[in-house]
Amino acid sequence: MQYCVLVKEDVLVFEAVNSDESFSVIFGLFKQGFVLAPVLVEANNAENARVCFHHRFQWEDLKNAFDTKKVLLC
Repeated sequence: MQYCVLVKEDVLVFEAVNSDESFSVIFGLFKQGFVLAPVLVEANNAENARVCFHHRFQWEDLKNAFDTKKVLLC
């Protein structure tokens, strides 16, 4: 399953892209000021997505992805 990453300050939220509730959750987070990070993570669940992301990327990688408009894949 693929997970997108939403960011607000130093908070990361991992949300399944194909989940039935994805649209509602993502839209709700947008209304709270979260932005969609240019990251897609392949994982079995949100916790595994978080672990994969933290083992693979640093905050600097996320900043560079925003700056260069490239998508990071994990």
